[in-house]
Amino acid sequence: MSYKTIVAYIARPDSVSQIMSTALPLAEAFGAHLTGTHVFAGVPLAGTIAAQVPSEIIVQYGEIMREDAKAIKAEFSKIAKDTDAQTEWRDQEEKSSGIDLLGSILEQTRCADLVIMGQTDSEQRVGELAADIIMNSGRPVLIIPKEGSFGDLSGKVVVGWDGTREAARAVFDALPLLKRAKVVCLVTVGKSDDIKNAVQSGGGEIASVLSRHGVNAEVVTLERGDASAGDALRQFTSEQDGDLLVMGCYGHSRLRERLFGGATQQILKNMIVPVLMSH
Repeated sequence: MSYKTIVAYIARPDSVSQIMSTALPLAEAFGAHLTGTHVFAGVPLAGTIAAQVPSEIIVQYGEIMREDAKAIKAEFSKIAKDTDAQTEWRDQEEKSSGIDLLGSILEQTRCADLVIMGQTDSEQRVGELAADIIMNSGRPVLIIPKEGSFGDLSGKVVVGWDGTREAARAVFDALPLLKRAKVVCLVTVGKSDDIKNAVQSGGGEIASVLSRHGVNAEVVTLERGDASAGDALRQFTSEQDGDLLVMGCYGHSRLRERLFGGATQQILKNMIVPVLMSH
């Protein structure tokens, strides 16, 4: 298994260099075709709300979106011109409203072996875009933090393992990266001896499976105490100088995580290294 088609979704001009600092080295390492893409809407609102917005505001908004798209394309092309990897650029303007953006983005990403995108924030025009793409694309998504340059991620990889469907999906989606890593840590988080022993056993089994793929993973169990699972994983990754975190996305319902918190929300909001997530 390898990544042969990588799609880098770039939402904003100021995120191009961060995303490409990882997307391009990975495309070169795997001999992959790298497609850069951006989807934008010329109309910010839909329905009766749009009818109440002055036409000149809508025109200005569309012009800003088109200028952003041009800037993103220009920066992508500038960075990609000196690589031996195959690259192409695609952008798409939705003629209706921003409500249709996600569907258009998913059309661009669902045929990829790997999707790469930047960390989103409260100012993102589409809201929780990273989570939306992970939940609906059916593809593994590698999210790059807003700050930093991270290269080809071939150093130390931390894998969050809790035995769930989402965790299993993430592990096998990350296999090409795990095979290249110098160190792989399978980390399970528990709060009591009973939980720790149960999860430790599951971690041992997946480590055996990975060994048949040539991945020698160290099984680590963390006592999280009063900390959340997300905080424990993030702290371990930082202490171990990890280069990449691999984990499942929304093992609990998305609504429950929004109401009560959860590892997915915590990691997406407080990223310190790139995170590969699958659902």
